[in-house]
Amino acid sequence: MASRIFAGDKVMWVVLVVLLVYSLFLVYSNMAYDSSKSASQELIRQILFICIGMTGFYTAQAMSIKFYKRIVVPFLLISLGLTFYMILSHSGGGAARSLNLFGLEFQPFEFLKFAIVINLARQLSTRQKQMESLRIMPSFRIADWREDKESQLEILRTQTLPILGPIALCCLITVKFSNSTTLIIAASSLAMMFLSRVHKSDIGKIIVVGLLVGGLALVIYGSQGSRSGTAVSRVSSWTPNVLSKSVGVGKDGKEYYKRHEQEHDQTLYAKMSIATGGLVGKGPGQSTNRYLAEADKDMAFAFLIEEYGLLFGGLVMLFAYLLMFYRSMVIFLKCGTAFPGLMVLGIGTVIVLQAFLHMMVCVSLFPLTGQQLPIVSKGGTSLVLTLSMLGMLMGVSAKAEN
Repeated sequence: MASRIFAGDKVMWVVLVVLLVYSLFLVYSNMAYDSSKSASQELIRQILFICIGMTGFYTAQAMSIKFYKRIVVPFLLISLGLTFYMILSHSGGGAARSLNLFGLEFQPFEFLKFAIVINLARQLSTRQKQMESLRIMPSFRIADWREDKESQLEILRTQTLPILGPIALCCLITVKFSNSTTLIIAASSLAMMFLSRVHKSDIGKIIVVGLLVGGLALVIYGSQGSRSGTAVSRVSSWTPNVLSKSVGVGKDGKEYYKRHEQEHDQTLYAKMSIATGGLVGKGPGQSTNRYLAEADKDMAFAFLIEEYGLLFGGLVMLFAYLLMFYRSMVIFLKCGTAFPGLMVLGIGTVIVLQAFLHMMVCVSLFPLTGQQLPIVSKGGTSLVLTLSMLGMLMGVSAKAEN
């Protein structure tokens, strides 16, 4: 019975359980001092999201590899459709980040991240046998085009557009509304191409074109007052001085916090939480930093360190996500066929990259992004979808072991 419930990679199960337990601790502790909300109600709400997510997990885990492959294109098209609908229906200030459909509020970008890497896994898996000689980018040399124009056009039509077209389209969409989502999609895709033996020269070309087009898109969008303006503001206020002392004690014996010039409030208060957490933390529900905005979402890592310390909060999270990526690689290597292995690699990379981006923001190693800590941050679309995607990963693992 237990083997059926916990089918798949056992180490990954341990990581998942640990992250879910910390998720419950985080939500309950964060509400403990907020009189406007009931800690018990928020905890029940989080448990409900976990239950919905685990339902998606077991449903996805039970599906066959053929089913995973069949849903790739519909999943991508639905994700793109929801994203376009969100953008077109958005009104008012701020960036379009969520969509309310039939009374349910969710973030289409969360679907888009996973849809892209799963589609890329499908595209790369069909080309593995000829990968050693395959070129997915046409030449940048004019002489090569003059010598054999048809061959270059064939590469563009049969390789570049099918493999890179969806990635480019999604990045051009997300860069206007969520720069961090663009970074996750681009970095995860590059990692998958590198590990699936795409030629390094092609990867270099992709990076060059991506930087040029992405930079141009940011300039164009920035002139229109879009999300890229927010990105510029956040980068300009970024102060990666994590070793500088931001906490002091006043004459009254209370802590005070030094603000560096132009430093963003969230960055400052995240550093406050980390600095005052110490090695073992203040204990569950004992946080004293009342100014940390989005402590249960965008700044979850900083909040966990304040309450559980570097040892039981920070290092546990760091080790858990590193272990998740390592086990994703182990499952990838166990797979006998290309598609499930690359799909596992893509899902694991997206989750772990988002986690590390979140942690780097909290310790001022990266500008503010708004990315949550996967599985741990307060529930919603991200939690439910991430658990469902992990179900697909564990489904591949279970089938690889049989």
